[in-house]
Amino acid sequence: MKLWNTILSPFKLFKLLIRQYLILIFFAVQVQIASSQKAYWDNSNELVAFGHEKYEGVRKVKALIIHSTFNASYPSTAKPDTFDVQGVLKQFKTYNVAAHFLIDRKGVIHQLVLPNNIAWHAGKSQLPDGTTSVNACSIGIEIMCTYTSGPNTAQYAALRELIDALDKNYNFKYILGHSDIAPGRKTDPWKFVDNHYYRK
Repeated sequence: MKLWNTILSPFKLFKLLIRQYLILIFFAVQVQIASSQKAYWDNSNELVAFGHEKYEGVRKVKALIIHSTFNASYPSTAKPDTFDVQGVLKQFKTYNVAAHFLIDRKGVIHQLVLPNNIAWHAGKSQLPDGTTSVNACSIGIEIMCTYTSGPNTAQYAALRELIDALDKNYNFKYILGHSDIAPGRKTDPWKFVDNHYYRK
């Protein structure tokens, strides 16, 4: 009997080690998921105080709108820092507009407005199903690029990651460019290559 216990003990120890390892793996995955959600849902240190309105309750979102933007005004209109995030935010503040997210030239995602709040990003526009109050039922993403320099590889990768994360929660009916909902008035996203992003 003692011999059997001696043989069994290493086996029990192995099972215990395997169990502890699996527990550690589980918690590591949970931490990764939590940090990923924080990047998109709780990045409150960059939230802006303009260009949106708070929505009480759970907002019904059916569209995601992709925009383009760049800094044309700061530090001066003569010599603007084209891809400066703070310059873009100053412009947004001047016109009291904002999107929910901004993707800079490095592919960093800046959350400006909580997704459940209504961001003023669409302007006068209409969805394919005839909906005209687009701001109320959509999420806006701004990509920093110009009329001649479209999104780069890092930005496309960030856009795909962001769309996938948001789509899990909202299951968008539409994913469109600003020009799709305001033809003749808007031309963005500029130089945009649609690699299965749109859902029309």
